[in-house]
Amino acid sequence: MTSPPKEYMRRIKPFSFLTEDELNLLVENLDVEAYEKGTTIVKKGKQSKYIFLVFSGVVGLYDDDTLVDTISKGEIFGILSAITGNPFSLSAVAMDDTICYRIKKEAFKKVFETNPKFSAFFSTFINRRFRSFTNLLKETEGTFQEEIYLTRVKEIVSKEPVVCKPDATVEEAAEVMLEKNVGSIIVVEEGKPVGILTDHDLKKVLISGNKAAKVTEFMNSPVISVDEEQPVFEAYLTLINKGINYIVVVSDGKVKGVITSKDILTQFEPSSSLIALYRKIRKANTIDELKNHLKGIRKAVAGLAIKGVHFYELSRMITSVYDSTVVRVIRMIEDEFRQKGIDLPDYVWIHVGSSGRKEQIIATDQDNCLIHDGDGKVMLSFAERVNEALDHVGIPKCTANYMASNPKWNLTLSEWKKNFKEWFNSLTGENIRYLSVFLDLRPIYGNQKLYLALLDYVKRSVTNQAIRFLALDATSIEPPVGFFGVKGLEKGLDIKLYGIYPIANGVRVLALDNKILDVTNTKERIEKLRNLDVLSEERAREVLESYEFLQELRLKHQSMSISAGGEGDNIIRLDEIDRIDAYVLKEALKIVSSFQNFIRGKYRIEGGF
Repeated sequence: MTSPPKEYMRRIKPFSFLTEDELNLLVENLDVEAYEKGTTIVKKGKQSKYIFLVFSGVVGLYDDDTLVDTISKGEIFGILSAITGNPFSLSAVAMDDTICYRIKKEAFKKVFETNPKFSAFFSTFINRRFRSFTNLLKETEGTFQEEIYLTRVKEIVSKEPVVCKPDATVEEAAEVMLEKNVGSIIVVEEGKPVGILTDHDLKKVLISGNKAAKVTEFMNSPVISVDEEQPVFEAYLTLINKGINYIVVVSDGKVKGVITSKDILTQFEPSSSLIALYRKIRKANTIDELKNHLKGIRKAVAGLAIKGVHFYELSRMITSVYDSTVVRVIRMIEDEFRQKGIDLPDYVWIHVGSSGRKEQIIATDQDNCLIHDGDGKVMLSFAERVNEALDHVGIPKCTANYMASNPKWNLTLSEWKKNFKEWFNSLTGENIRYLSVFLDLRPIYGNQKLYLALLDYVKRSVTNQAIRFLALDATSIEPPVGFFGVKGLEKGLDIKLYGIYPIANGVRVLALDNKILDVTNTKERIEKLRNLDVLSEERAREVLESYEFLQELRLKHQSMSISAGGEGDNIIRLDEIDRIDAYVLKEALKIVSSFQNFIRGKYRIEGGF
């Protein structure tokens, strides 16, 4: 057998990242070795002269007698030893008759040190930084584009903030605005914004004729602000929702600058479909108009996903569009009832499930409920009309009937409290399922006091036994990771069931245990748990990386299906993904399994109850 040709290596990541000279260097320092089944290729604690690329067969990595991992065709081992110069931390044993291409360590290390993309590829695997890894692949393949949706607010703040103190007069503030050629000035106290005075406010001063008045008499307060780390897209949605043209940018509560709607719009392409869609939805006057506007959302989202917009950014955008659609529908149905002379009591419309967690992607449906303080029949009729209208515009009904049109989920505050009391104290399988759904409550529209009152009751009603049962439920479905990779991937793996749900459910358990109920998004929960030292820095990072990779693999799978005219599902098959995605999937599921073991240990459920 001869060495693999350069053309073959070029098609294999990460060798496809190499220059002609770098590729020649590796090929010149490459030989082939065959190992019979049971042969130890490298022993734990020993050095090796080579990096190994498996051409055929399977290699097992053992920690003494324990099988830790398997390496199959097209995969590489021995990298960490080559990079660090340390001996092998595991023994490599041929589990079958195996052929390996062996690359001399010195040549590999030289290329590793001179080619940043080549080295980044391996470093991301070693550190399990999957997001960095997927960014690298998208950039290399030419599909990744730095979309406006990834841009942070701080990147478009171009000027130092123009500020004044609360005791400044309007005339003094106007002089500063004129001197600095700006349309607004921020009123600050100890570095924190307390108000903003704009050109529009100066017109009021002109009418009153009192330019000696303090700025506090005419400024807008409280200040609507956005953190400098937030995406520009979210800042734009805030401007639209609040009906303002200026928004203050802050960092740790201190003023960093001001951006306007014009600043943001110059960043967007005129053809930006989601932005155009969002604006049309807000202006829609009829249900049919909404239906027409929402028709293209699945393809628009699929296109952005294929371009490389990450799951966290994309899901937040989709959530914003769907939330706006729901609010628009609710207001239209309110008008219908009002025209019929029917007064609606106080109520709050709530989203649960993936929508409650702000993690909706393409294949999404309705998951909602309602809290009210009035006539149950009226509110049931109202909810039925809203759910029907949402289904009509293109957000399908929940097949499990977790909707406000279901009498079980359209209740007064006292009835909801009664539900949670029963669920926490009678831990049947059905009640555990209800808790998993309704602990992701997120208010969308209406009287938030009803939601906050229920949230406060839930915090006070949680029992340790309920937390343990929820932990058992979160660890009951284990990822199918076997000795030879992901079991069943050839026939199809439900990535939502075996990867996404175990993380979302496990993180929810930890959040509930630590009274983190007003935050529902899985990423935000993980970050709060890390800040509380409930999760270590390393575990939080690994779980976040894995969760995003699994969601992005699911998103990409659904996007490709929809672009081809299909519906999209959660079933990932081996023949649909490349070797690298299959490898990262295995690593991500191993992290899911490790996270489940952490949950089992924390709540002492190793052997059940």
